[in-house]
Amino acid sequence: MKKKLMTGIIATLLFASPIVMPTVTEAASVEELENQKAELENKSADLNSKIQSQENTLNNLEAEKANLESEVEKLQTDIDTVVLELKAQEQKLADSETKIEKLKAEIKKLKDLIARREEKLEHQARTVQTDGSTSNMVELVLAADSLSDLIGRVGVVNQLVSANKDIVIQQENDKKEVEKNEQAAQKEKVAIVSLKAKIEVNKSNLVAQKAELDDKIIQVATKYDMTESEKKQFVKEQAVVATQTSVLSSELQEERQRIIVAEEKAQEAAKKAEAEAEVKAAKAEAAAAAKAVEVKQTSKSSTSTVTAAPSISSSSANSSGFINPSAGYTTSSYGYRIHPITGVNKLHGGTDFGGGGPIVAAQSGKIVFAGYSSSWGYYVKIDHGNGVQSLYAHMVAGSLLVSSGQQVSQGQQIGTMGTTGSSTGVHLHFEVYVNGSRVDPASYL
Repeated sequence: MKKKLMTGIIATLLFASPIVMPTVTEAASVEELENQKAELENKSADLNSKIQSQENTLNNLEAEKANLESEVEKLQTDIDTVVLELKAQEQKLADSETKIEKLKAEIKKLKDLIARREEKLEHQARTVQTDGSTSNMVELVLAADSLSDLIGRVGVVNQLVSANKDIVIQQENDKKEVEKNEQAAQKEKVAIVSLKAKIEVNKSNLVAQKAELDDKIIQVATKYDMTESEKKQFVKEQAVVATQTSVLSSELQEERQRIIVAEEKAQEAAKKAEAEAEVKAAKAEAAAAAKAVEVKQTSKSSTSTVTAAPSISSSSANSSGFINPSAGYTTSSYGYRIHPITGVNKLHGGTDFGGGGPIVAAQSGKIVFAGYSSSWGYYVKIDHGNGVQSLYAHMVAGSLLVSSGQQVSQGQQIGTMGTTGSSTGVHLHFEVYVNGSRVDPASYL
């Protein structure tokens, strides 16, 4: 009979309790979101690294561009200096050419003068050769009429000879001067042309160097623009990743919150189903026990008359008139112990029965309380008269079969063993009070 009853209770509990298994899919969903978030965070870190690299490259390019611009500025200064030098040399060349033109004019005059002198000297030479100028001069001297006339004639001759001699000397000097001026003019022209050529070469080199630096600056600027563009693209991608990460974080938070709510609802449903199953099982067990008592009473009806509901306990009332309130076994006796919830050593003011099943009145009396408290859970308190009371705690929710003010008989079921209130498992906490003070129930059972 008991075996069939327990089988029925277990089956009722199994089929009445829902199986809570939503967490596998939910965990997978959360894990997938977390993986996506981790991927986005890694991508963001990679973009940060690329942006930093681009910034370093930009800084280097800016420094390189500044150096090139400084070099270009210096070259431009050099070019400006060379241009000024070139202009000065061109002016010198122009002055030199003007001077050369003047020298050419002077040379032409000297050459004309020399030509005329040569013509005159040649004429004099021909005259002397033809007319015998020397004998004529002697005759001129000898023909003097007086001494003074002689001296005068000699002076004239000396002047003629001296003049011819001066002309010859001047002629030679003028020829040398012409040659000297021609050489000086030619030398100065060659020097200026050579210097101008060197300055032109220097200018050409500087212009070429400047062009090269300008090209480098353009390349650096182009590379800078490209790098800046790439950096902006990375920053744009990072902003997109940040937005995606934010959205994903919100989704992840919502998913976690949804799971928490779902688990709480599932737990509440499970507790409710468990409580309903316990009530059903208790009622089924009570009905079976009542039927067993009824059968037992029927078998004894020929010898005695029953005045109260029979007890489900096999033990009879002792000298105190109490019977066991439960068919379960004793799990904890009255006395000091470590509290299973608080961990504090304190007095355990009653006797605990385990095993589950119906709870009956240990003795006839009046119900003084039938309800709920946070510590006792669902419990019943019975006044038996003469200052003696009994308390039955931690019953299953909804299993109370009595109410305050009601009279109950010894052995009458008042509820079902449960684990409501401050409890760590299904059991009955039974207490006995004498004149308001708790005593060891063992002395009454």
